[in-house]
Amino acid sequence: MSRKAVLYTRVSTDEQAMNGYSLRDQYSKLKAYCAINGIEEVAHYQDDHSAKSFDRPEFIKLLEFLQKNKGKADLLLFIKWDRFSRNAPESYEMLGKLKKLNIEAQAIEQPLNMAIPESKIMLSIYLTTPEVENDRRSMNVSAGMRRSLREGRWCSKAPKGYDNKRDERNKPIIVPNNDAKFIRRAFEIMETGNYPVEIVRKKMYKEGFRCSKSFFPELLKSVVFIGKIKIKAEKDEPECLVKGIHQPIISEETFYAVQDVLSGKKANRKIKNNGKKSDLPLRGFLECPRCGKLLTGSASKGHGGRYFYYHCSLGCKERFRATLANGKFVELLREIKPRDEIKPLYEAILKDLLLEFETGRKEDVKSADSEIKKIQARLENLQDKLADNQIGVGDYAAMKKRYDTQLKELKERKNDMVYMSKEVYDQLIFSFSFLKDLPCIFSEATVDVQQRIIGSIFPERLQFFENNYRTQRLNSVVELITNINKPFGRNKNGQFSKKTEKSAQVTLPGIEPGFKV
Repeated sequence: MSRKAVLYTRVSTDEQAMNGYSLRDQYSKLKAYCAINGIEEVAHYQDDHSAKSFDRPEFIKLLEFLQKNKGKADLLLFIKWDRFSRNAPESYEMLGKLKKLNIEAQAIEQPLNMAIPESKIMLSIYLTTPEVENDRRSMNVSAGMRRSLREGRWCSKAPKGYDNKRDERNKPIIVPNNDAKFIRRAFEIMETGNYPVEIVRKKMYKEGFRCSKSFFPELLKSVVFIGKIKIKAEKDEPECLVKGIHQPIISEETFYAVQDVLSGKKANRKIKNNGKKSDLPLRGFLECPRCGKLLTGSASKGHGGRYFYYHCSLGCKERFRATLANGKFVELLREIKPRDEIKPLYEAILKDLLLEFETGRKEDVKSADSEIKKIQARLENLQDKLADNQIGVGDYAAMKKRYDTQLKELKERKNDMVYMSKEVYDQLIFSFSFLKDLPCIFSEATVDVQQRIIGSIFPERLQFFENNYRTQRLNSVVELITNINKPFGRNKNGQFSKKTEKSAQVTLPGIEPGFKV
């Protein structure tokens, strides 16, 4: 009885370009083989997809055909085993499925008699060799890309602001395009520190620059715009920056100034009024000392000019000049300002506190390391089970995905632990510098920034009474810094003296390093 076969041909675009594979040539060879050996062709399927998995449109149809038409074919023929698959674990699983359907898979140019046990050795070689070739090719490509990166050559899709081109030696290079002017403009605006990231993005969008909300902050951190390329860490090679051969879009000075703004380490003093009325910055923060309601503010005309007042709108007739209250508020900020000679003591106290914190942090890092090793051991065990056919490829993929996710989360958490103490230290040092310059910053800021400063430092309403301020609490970051600065009028309970009638009890959060003015 003659045998019946389903013919399968496959070629990827790369293979056809590099190796001259042809679907037509494969099919003609399979038909000739069938004619010589008296094999009847039942069906023919051809794919133009990679063989890294069996998730190929035509192979899926082929398998469905065999499942629905049991007995109509007993052979699956292809030219070589690398046409069948380039993934050894999945190949063995698929051969098992075909065997259950009573289908024998054969490569006509690499035939095997599976009745002979030793043929399994050759099968493993035929199935593993294409996978090894793929891995080797991938390693060579990766090594070549890293070599190009070390030479300063961008060798992937051009980032925003650049186009992929070829230089005089026909090698890849990126050159600035029309988006470069928008990126340069975005950095210049961000450098002022006057605008949040999203406001800058929307401004650029209106001018014609298209960039998503999630990607724009990352774009502002890319060193490619200053003519550099970041090479990620790999094995024993640490992450590093190299000078690129492409043209920079912005200066390093502007780039790093923007990084300081993004991280909150820069308190920008070059603040220009954005046109908003700033004569009543305390409106919404002042409480009426007579009735306890919020004071509002307005302007009155008289003697050839306009004069601004804070006043109560409930008829209790509380009213005072805004210029007086605003000036006294700046004086209050000067009293809060820490003295220069306090800074060394402040830094020493911070280091002592962070040293205590380090003990606990190291224990957390050690615990995370232990969990990471457990997950890595489970992954190795999973690979062994797959190799011993104790689990299928589907189960392996699902479990590996779960373990990979857990491993990624653990590594990220560990990385956060490693850098957390330095970030906390940097933020608190920034808070000291911010408070030191606060009177100047406040005086030069726009009204919206002024109000953010007021709300950050004073979590409760302010009272202006008899030409002085009274308040219940200060923000705890301010308290942490100024509590060292004892000599400016606190009593033993931490309250301000009667002379200024200001309290210094506090609770944390407020002036954060991310605060931009």
